[in-house]
Amino acid sequence: MKPELITLCGLAFSGKSTIARRVAAELGAELISYDAINAARGFDGGTVMNDSEWEKTSLMAAATARAVLASGRGVVVDDTFSHRFLRDRFAAVARAAGVPFVLLFVDTSLAVIEARLAENERTQARHHIAPEVFAHHRARFQFPGDDEQPVRLASAADVDRWLAGRRGASVPA
Repeated sequence: MKPELITLCGLAFSGKSTIARRVAAELGAELISYDAINAARGFDGGTVMNDSEWEKTSLMAAATARAVLASGRGVVVDDTFSHRFLRDRFAAVARAAGVPFVLLFVDTSLAVIEARLAENERTQARHHIAPEVFAHHRARFQFPGDDEQPVRLASAADVDRWLAGRRGASVPA
């Protein structure tokens, strides 16, 4: 992979982490996860966490992205990127490093997300997200505009096609 900075954007439980892991593995990029940074800092992002702590996590992720890009490797950043200024921050990191910036928007329906939240409540397969935290997150989410040129991924087939395009292969529609 030529160095580039790829960010995943979407509501919580939209499937970003699964896609981020796959993209990083298939493209040979470094994966930077806000969840992992928060866990290392002793925080659980599924509970109430104040904005200043989220900002510290974002700045840590940006610093790591800069260092990885400077080493000549590509980066995939896994976060909701729920606010435009956060996406702009990482676009600026890419510009400063002289590499392309790619915004992958995981466009999952609210019905699917709610079903995943309910299933996770039942199985506790991953960290819980409190209903009030999800409601707050959803209410404040700033969806990417066309001017940001997001790559919209609404299905596994979309991910397959996008990755095939990166590898120069073709995937049936």
